[in-house]
Amino acid sequence: MLMNLSLNKWQQDWDSRDTGRAIFNILLKVTLTPASWSRESILFATGHGPFPSYLYRFRLHHSDICTCGEKGDPLHYATSCHMTLSYHFIKPSAENTQIWWKSVLSNKLSRIKIFKLISFLTENENLIKQPPDATSSYDSDPDFSPSPRPQTYGLRPFRCSIPRTLISPPTSI
Repeated sequence: MLMNLSLNKWQQDWDSRDTGRAIFNILLKVTLTPASWSRESILFATGHGPFPSYLYRFRLHHSDICTCGEKGDPLHYATSCHMTLSYHFIKPSAENTQIWWKSVLSNKLSRIKIFKLISFLTENENLIKQPPDATSSYDSDPDFSPSPRPQTYGLRPFRCSIPRTLISPPTSI
């Protein structure tokens, strides 16, 4: 009984709050069973990670525009960016976008493709982000100064090893 009351309260909060709307449109019902999504699937669904649209929100990049001139969000890279053609899905119509997200994130082969897409974007950020002089967002915000911190966006390096020189003890000459 207490469990049902807690779940009902959680569902009411989930239905009425403003946060988490991207995921709300995919997972309408709360449950104690976690979604079986990888880190990359979560980044894709939430729009967090190496996307210019996300980085721009937190002033970590000067623009939300991709090098091809469109808004650099997950749907763009998964359906229309020429830099990620190998990872494309069929672009949904406006009325089918919510169904598309549910379908893509519930299909194992699609989640593998998402993993590869996010890995590619993480490794090749310099290819997907416009340089500062090529965007209108930069021109409209003269006070913009990106964060000096190195960006990892919560991702670990993909198949990267630590050079031996960094893990070997110093030797005396």
